[in-house]
Amino acid sequence: MAPEIRVLQVDDDDVFRERSAAALEDAGLDVVAATDATAGLERLDAGIDCVVTEYDLPGHDGLGFFHAVRDRHPDLPVVLLTGRGDEAVASEAIGAGVADYLRKGAVEGRFEALVDSIDGAIAERREAAGMGESERMLSTLVSNLPGIAYRCRNAEPWPMEYLGGNVEEITGYAASDFLEGDIQWAELIDRPDNETLWADVQAALDAGDPFEVTYRIVDASGERRWLREQGRRVERSGSDDDRATIEGFISEVTAERQRERAIAEYDRLVDAVGDPVYTTDPEGRFTTVNARMEERLGYDADELVGEHVSTVLEPEDIDRGADVVRRLLDDDERSSTTYDIAIRAADGERLELENHTVLLTVDGEFYGTVGVLRDTTNRPTARLRRLHDATRELIAETDPTRIAELTTRAARDVLDIPASSVRLVEGDTLELVADVTDTEFTDADGGERVCLSGQGSRSIDGTVPGRVFDGSERYVVSGEDPEGWLADAPFDSGACLPLGDHGVFAVGARESDAFEETDIQLATVLAANAEAALDRARKGAELRRERDDFAALFENIPDPTAEVVMRDTEPIVKRVNPAFETTFGHRTADIAGENLDDYVVPDGAEADVEAHNRRLQRGLSLHDEVRRVTVDGIRDFIIHIVPHDVDEETARGYAIYTDITDRKRRERELERQNERLDEFASVVSHDLRNPLGVARGHLELARAAEGEERTAHFDSIEDAHERMGDLIQRLLAFARQGEPATTPAEVSLDSAARDAWETVETGSLSLVVDGNTEVTADPDRLRQLLENLFRNSVEHGSTDRRVHAGDAAEHTDTATEIAVGPLDEGFYVADDGPGIPETERKAVLDSGYSGGDGTGFGLSIVETIADAHEWDLDIVDSEGGGARFDFRAGGESGRQ
Repeated sequence: MAPEIRVLQVDDDDVFRERSAAALEDAGLDVVAATDATAGLERLDAGIDCVVTEYDLPGHDGLGFFHAVRDRHPDLPVVLLTGRGDEAVASEAIGAGVADYLRKGAVEGRFEALVDSIDGAIAERREAAGMGESERMLSTLVSNLPGIAYRCRNAEPWPMEYLGGNVEEITGYAASDFLEGDIQWAELIDRPDNETLWADVQAALDAGDPFEVTYRIVDASGERRWLREQGRRVERSGSDDDRATIEGFISEVTAERQRERAIAEYDRLVDAVGDPVYTTDPEGRFTTVNARMEERLGYDADELVGEHVSTVLEPEDIDRGADVVRRLLDDDERSSTTYDIAIRAADGERLELENHTVLLTVDGEFYGTVGVLRDTTNRPTARLRRLHDATRELIAETDPTRIAELTTRAARDVLDIPASSVRLVEGDTLELVADVTDTEFTDADGGERVCLSGQGSRSIDGTVPGRVFDGSERYVVSGEDPEGWLADAPFDSGACLPLGDHGVFAVGARESDAFEETDIQLATVLAANAEAALDRARKGAELRRERDDFAALFENIPDPTAEVVMRDTEPIVKRVNPAFETTFGHRTADIAGENLDDYVVPDGAEADVEAHNRRLQRGLSLHDEVRRVTVDGIRDFIIHIVPHDVDEETARGYAIYTDITDRKRRERELERQNERLDEFASVVSHDLRNPLGVARGHLELARAAEGEERTAHFDSIEDAHERMGDLIQRLLAFARQGEPATTPAEVSLDSAARDAWETVETGSLSLVVDGNTEVTADPDRLRQLLENLFRNSVEHGSTDRRVHAGDAAEHTDTATEIAVGPLDEGFYVADDGPGIPETERKAVLDSGYSGGDGTGFGLSIVETIADAHEWDLDIVDSEGGGARFDFRAGGESGRQ
């Protein structure tokens, strides 16, 4: 054994520990000793390779110590020693994962056996670690390979025994689908390839060679992919069939096959093109020519490939071609153009041809050009065709300045006009926006390039460009220039053409009579195309501004809004605004492409939603009240459905939600207040009638009476007035009960209860407050609620028998104690009176429900205050047999 191996020995037998340690050290091991489990655990981090422990340790057993070691070091081998043999302990130890189980007994060679056990345990651990590392490295390698590593049985379905790598990316199926037999590899192979693939693989295996085959599969999505498979036979012991197992690697080559096909198609296309086609390298040497070019010029391909273009071009055409390439390289937006050249044929004939040139670039690096040559026997027709090609680029542009630049460039490259400019109107002037002038036109003094019609602004009034712009009449100079338009510029020919209400387009040349009528006509066509492009750009800009304005409105409208498109009667979300995200909790990224109704419509509203969707499908607007699911629960909205872009196939629209939950709540509150006002008037007319009648009667009697009898009548009148005063105070309290709890605060329930107790005539009743909890409430309204509950218990003993106002009632059962205490999310008020029958618990909350001498509004006031706080109110039996009023946060209606 190597001397770096360190063993932790845990044993409280000093003699055995010392003798065994000496034996282990003689064997070349470094021994760390400990006398109990605690000390042993403390020494575990000292680079220990193996643990040797006694089974019977002080305050611990060896298996418990083993598990503690495993918790810290799962792979550390442990050898268990015992002074007594116990087969059950041995079985349990080996089953738990102990490396070996040895007896200490006086057996000859016991220390050598311990050394061998330690040696074997460490070797097994190192072998497992090495295998695990190898497996980890192999797994890492396979998972990062751009393909599939496999092992399969060499049977026609090719059942897989191992698959690793990009299985799902290539096939669309998980590796487990193949390994568990849910699908066989042969089922993926495209039928035309399946017939030959088996034969090709078997032929290679029979010859003892590795194989490489290329075939197609149909993946899980139905897409065809090209694969290249390389494999070999693997010999396995115990198998009679040398071909029983195959291992190999599969890579996808779809892109490679597509490139090969594209190259082949390009070669065929070049050969099939009816026009001469060539390619050149960056130095201007021919690299390819097609058969049609050989035929048209009279050269063999071998005579041109590798030769410079000067073989067939004159110096001026070479310079012109080089200038074209330079301009294309400097242009970030164009890579092709068309221009005229003259080519010398093999027989010396000068061929006037049109050359359509395309740059060959890869990642910004120039590799040469491709050219397509066409006959220009009818030169105006060829230029008109090229002009139409340039117009497509003009119409696609949206920036006016860019349109002006493309117009002047087309004049030069397509119409061969050496100088041109575009001026666009800005207020009372025509501003120069773009100009193209060949290098031959320079200022004689300063050497600067001269711009056609001058630099800077030109006034609309009193100038040729201004008159052309105002009158939409062209102005042409051919030798004579009566208006002196070109007097200060080196141009003897020119034309100023209108661009509608956008500006003017000017062309010029040095020579007199340089432009034929055909040239002016083509320039007029170019101007008309530029005008159309500018019109389209203006409309596009207006549309973009409208779209941007609407997008800003959509994003900033305070109401939640969703844009939807109807698809099979379902409103599919295109986008939602921030207010929608806040109210409903759904972002555009989360629900785009989903059915809007699935996210916001509550259960039970499906019929109404279907009617709304049918209206949008028909392009009809809608204004309706709905309920929708929000982050705060179900709320009330007015929905505005606004259709747009409606045609026979699709319908788009906006769903705008205006939250009216608070308004609906206020409406319901107003209804309740109106009901209370009606009840108030009824109670006033009814309850005040009795004491008022009593006072009137005693007053009449007092007028006729004398002495004590008269005094007694006045006492009765006083009692009636006191009763009326009491009724008025209570009725005023009821009339005010609809006021909302506008100042909620944390209120001590104990203090609120005791304050309310002081203002109620409680007689012999006692108040018990359980604990001192706090509730969130308006302090005045909470006190009013408690006063009414206390007064109810005092006057009615918890409403022993409730009757309506005006009925007589006898009260024989009375409460003796009122209790107030906390509940989860609320509080209660209870008494030990006769209670309230379950059948009357809803009725007692109705206004006017009275025991005979009250207003009948006490408990109605309690319910209204609970509603104002959004508390749930529940009436149950108290532990003392009376009534208990439970208040819990979270409700709107007080009737439970």
